[in-house]
Amino acid sequence: MTLLVAQDIGYHINGRWLVQSVSLTLSAGEVVALVGPNGAGKSTLLSLLAGDLPPTSGEIWLEGEPLHRLSALAQAQRRAVLRQQIVVTFPFTALEVALMGRAPHLRGYAESDHDRAIAQEALVQTETASFAARPLPTLSGGEQARVQMARVLAQTTPILLLDEPTAALDLRHQHRVLHLARRAADQGGAALIVLHDVNLAALYANRIGVMHQGALCALGTPWDVLRAELLSDVYGVPVTVQPHPRAATPLVLSLPEDMTGSRYTYVAEAR
Repeated sequence: MTLLVAQDIGYHINGRWLVQSVSLTLSAGEVVALVGPNGAGKSTLLSLLAGDLPPTSGEIWLEGEPLHRLSALAQAQRRAVLRQQIVVTFPFTALEVALMGRAPHLRGYAESDHDRAIAQEALVQTETASFAARPLPTLSGGEQARVQMARVLAQTTPILLLDEPTAALDLRHQHRVLHLARRAADQGGAALIVLHDVNLAALYANRIGVMHQGALCALGTPWDVLRAELLSDVYGVPVTVQPHPRAATPLVLSLPEDMTGSRYTYVAEAR
């Protein structure tokens, strides 16, 4: 079942197209990762799909309905969004932040024991339950990011839209967060994730979209998309692709060579 459809969408501001003519679908059971260099339009595209920005052109459907016709509440009941930057200065506890994910389901009433149980379980899943009572500003950046992921999970929507969810995380928790997104998809939902690490994208995504200069220049399975020539052109560095030694996925390796001017020269030294 197709949960999210974008048809030829674009976003134009200040005389520039940040996203142009992008079409994609997100179906139940799949994880789609968006990769590409800084400024490629990945986060802008996710904001369009989330309803945070109105597209200049094209149309978006959420569970078969035009996105622009859905109220903010109706959208929040169907998709949960983890944004790239979330600043919380008030001393909400980690549990209180996770409970914010239940807001679309409360209909003006205080949270129930059921809601609290869902929020608590989301903290357990993100390995943040041990500091449920701590104010969020006292946590490290990575801990705060995991609490925000717990909020997203507590929203219990069929669609997850995650903007760089691994950016502040250590190696263990990068895999943990992406495992949770993969599990949500395996249970009948779907996730669209903006990632910088193409190897993590290869491990967890069914399909990968490569964005460059606002356009979706490739979309397909990891083996179809993660090609050395394409990635070298998009990122501007030499790339090689080989089979992962422990997984049936491509492994992308990059080592810039003899980069001059304002760039770097890498020298391999014998040890």
